[in-house]
Amino acid sequence: MSRRKTLARKTAGTSRKEPPPLSSLPLRKWFTTNEFWKSYLDTFSKFPILKPRYLPEGLILEDKYEVFWKLVDQQGLRPLLFMKERSRYSEMILRVLGLFLVLKYYPQMMRVVATTLQLKDSLDDIGNGEFYLRFWIAGVTYTITLDELASVWGLQNDRILYKGGNHRSKEYDYWSGENSQELLHVTYIGGEKYSVGEMSTDHRLLHYMLSYLWLPRKGNHGVLTEEDTFIIGAMVKEVELNWPYLIARRLMRYTNNSWDSHLGHGMLWTKVFEHLNLDLSGEEAVEVGE
Repeated sequence: MSRRKTLARKTAGTSRKEPPPLSSLPLRKWFTTNEFWKSYLDTFSKFPILKPRYLPEGLILEDKYEVFWKLVDQQGLRPLLFMKERSRYSEMILRVLGLFLVLKYYPQMMRVVATTLQLKDSLDDIGNGEFYLRFWIAGVTYTITLDELASVWGLQNDRILYKGGNHRSKEYDYWSGENSQELLHVTYIGGEKYSVGEMSTDHRLLHYMLSYLWLPRKGNHGVLTEEDTFIIGAMVKEVELNWPYLIARRLMRYTNNSWDSHLGHGMLWTKVFEHLNLDLSGEEAVEVGE
């Protein structure tokens, strides 16, 4: 059976072999090859996890930062801003009962998945082609397409694809950091980095959310990277970007097998695990408080 047909079957929700809970397996059985097992022990088991962040509702007033909220809503980024999937009705019931909203993520599971994670990406700039993330756990193969990721994360998948770096189409070269420099009032400081000193408050809020919440990274958050400058510039120009694609590519960047690497998007990964019906019972979970 071709790979495309296999993907179509899994996307349609047909039955797949369900693995036992990971907590019931000796750690070695998570991996079916010695190569993956050694890679996990040598590298991925040691990866630090970026602490998931989200924005408590009401912290940034909408009537005070109208430009910020306009650009957030134009990109459809509220689900990523608050990082929680509760309806107002269920939230009200929880508060009446005196219960707290508890967000969780699974760092050990994230490291296991990162060990075997692969990306198939043949999409062009208008979205034609094939895309999926794939990983293996306990001998079971899991795939998830860009359409599924968009649905799971509550984002839209019909917008411009920005691949960044050497993957960026020449057609979009004018969206480089250099061409957004004047628009954002930033200064080039070398090493493909830009200062944030002259940015407006609304634009600086966008940069904070981008570097801590939407596409979190390590390093100096007081400067803009080339990618930061392009993305924020595109948002200010009201260019609608494909955020499921940006995040999926960032997930792969986390797993570059470098000692300097790290893993992020813990709560978004949890949504993927739940979508794929992984049995998380008994797994180590870290709670993220308000």
